[in-house]
Amino acid sequence: MISALRPSRRQLLLGLAGALAASALAACQQAAPAPSTPTAAPTSAPATPTPAPTAAPTTAAAPTAAAPTPTAAASPTPATGATAAVSNPPTSPEMVDAIELAGKNIEIVYWHNRPQKDQDLLQSMLDTFNKTNPYGIKARAEIAGASYNDVYNKVNAAIQAGQPPDISVAYQNQAAFYRAQGAVIDLNPFIKSKKYGLSEDDLKDYFQTFLDSDANPQYKGERLGFPTQRSIEVMYYNADWLKQLGYDEPPKDWKTWEEACAKASDPSKKLYGYPWKHDPSDFAAMVFSRGGRILAPDGSAYVFNSQAGIDTVAMQQRMFKNKQAVEIPPSERYGEQNRFGSGNLLFVFASSSGLPFYREVVDKGKKFKWDIALLPYTDKPAVDLYGASISVYKTTPERELAAWLVIKFLGEKPQTAKWAINTGYFPVRMSAKDDVVNAYRSDPAWGPVADSYAKMFEWLQYAMIESPVAGYDPVRALIDKDVMSRVMTDFSADPKKLLDDAVARANQILKENAPKA
Repeated sequence: MISALRPSRRQLLLGLAGALAASALAACQQAAPAPSTPTAAPTSAPATPTPAPTAAPTTAAAPTAAAPTPTAAASPTPATGATAAVSNPPTSPEMVDAIELAGKNIEIVYWHNRPQKDQDLLQSMLDTFNKTNPYGIKARAEIAGASYNDVYNKVNAAIQAGQPPDISVAYQNQAAFYRAQGAVIDLNPFIKSKKYGLSEDDLKDYFQTFLDSDANPQYKGERLGFPTQRSIEVMYYNADWLKQLGYDEPPKDWKTWEEACAKASDPSKKLYGYPWKHDPSDFAAMVFSRGGRILAPDGSAYVFNSQAGIDTVAMQQRMFKNKQAVEIPPSERYGEQNRFGSGNLLFVFASSSGLPFYREVVDKGKKFKWDIALLPYTDKPAVDLYGASISVYKTTPERELAAWLVIKFLGEKPQTAKWAINTGYFPVRMSAKDDVVNAYRSDPAWGPVADSYAKMFEWLQYAMIESPVAGYDPVRALIDKDVMSRVMTDFSADPKKLLDDAVARANQILKENAPKA
C-alpha cells in the first residue's frame, strides 16, 4: 500500500460547515490534519463573510474565461518616482510599483497538500529564495492536509477567523469561492508591475494554456491564482494484458475500449476493465472526449446533459450491468492504483501526476509492462487539464506583494523543472520542458513511460477544463452521487433524466454562487 500522505487528485467534494468557524482556527495553526470526510459544502458564499478549479481547472483549448492574457510591462526594470496611493489590495501596476519592501522582514506562509518528501523539496527551494531575494522575505511551506479538501476546509476556517494564510494551493473554483468572501485578490496588478512583475519574455515562456486556466468567468478580468504546476487526465493501461487480449495498441475509440474491457473482465477472479473511483473528473474527461462540455464557455450554465453526457452515463450503466467495471469505494484510498499494480485492472483514468505512484505500485506488484495514452475519443482527442494554482489572500499590500514574489520565484525555470522532475507534474515554463524530459529518459526505471511523458506535451493542444466557478464542489458531488453512482446499481434509470435533473440543480447552485452586486 502506498503511504496515506500521497496527494490525491481532486478530492473536491468540498465543504464549509458552521463547525469550521473561529473555533477551528487553533487547528489551522497546527500540523496538517489527517484526511477526513469533507464537511458538507454550501451552495453559496456566506451572507456575511468575515474576510474571504478543478475544480477544477481551465485551459487554452477551451477557455471559459473572459480575463485577458496578462500583458507584461514595457520594461521589467524598476520604476522610479512612483507616487500612486496604494489601496488594499492594489488595483493597478503603479500601486504595486509604489510598495517598498526593504527592511520589512516579511514572513510568508504557504499552505499546500503535498506529502513530506515534497514538503522537504519545496522548503529547500524556498530556502534558496530566502537567501537570495533582496527584500529580506522569508517563506515557509506548511502541509495543511493530505488532500485539496483538507486545505480547503482549513483555509475556510482561517478565513472565518480573520487569519487566512498568505498563499495556498487552490483550484480555480475554490479561489472563486474565496473571492466571493473578499479573501482572495486579483494578481493582474502584480503580474503587470514594472518593478515586481513578469517581463514579456517571461510570459511568453509560460505555457499559454496554463495561464489561461486561471482566467475566471465569474470575475471577468481578474486572475485569482497563478500556475506553478499542472497535470492532465490520461489513461493508464496494462500493456502486457492488452496484448494478450489481441490489441497491439491502446484503443482510440470508445467502442473498441469497451470491447477490450469486456474481454478482460472476470469477476470471479476480481479482474475488471475499468474502475469508477467516485471522481467526477473521470466523468468530465469522458464527456470532453465525446465532444461535450461541463460548463458553457461563458460560464453562464452547466451543459453536461448533452448527448456526450448521456453516452457517458449510458456506458457506465452498461458496463456495471455487464460486470465489466468495478467500484473503488471512497474508503479504499488509492485502491485504483493498488489494484492496477496487482494486475486486476486493465485501464485506469487518472492524473498524469500519478506517474511516480503507478510506477511504484507496478514495481511492487506484478511488474508488468504498462504505459499511458489519451482517453478514447469520438471525433478528435480531448484532455481534462487540471491543477491547483496558488492564490494570494488579502492581508496588507506589503504581504501581498511578498507573497506574489514567492509565487514568481517558484515559477522560474530552475524551480519548475526541479518540481516537475520530482513530482510528475508538468513544468509551467516551456524552457524547462527538455530538462524534465531528459531527466525522465535518463532514469532507466521509467523505461518507455518516459517517452509517453514527453508525448503529453503534444496532448496539451487538446486541453479543456471542467468548471472554474464558485459552487462547483457541490456540483461534482451531485454528478457522482445522483448520476454516475446511481447507474452503477440501477440499470433501469434513464441517463437523460438523471442528467437533466442534475443540470437543473447545478444551475441553481451556479446562480446562488454568482457574484453579488
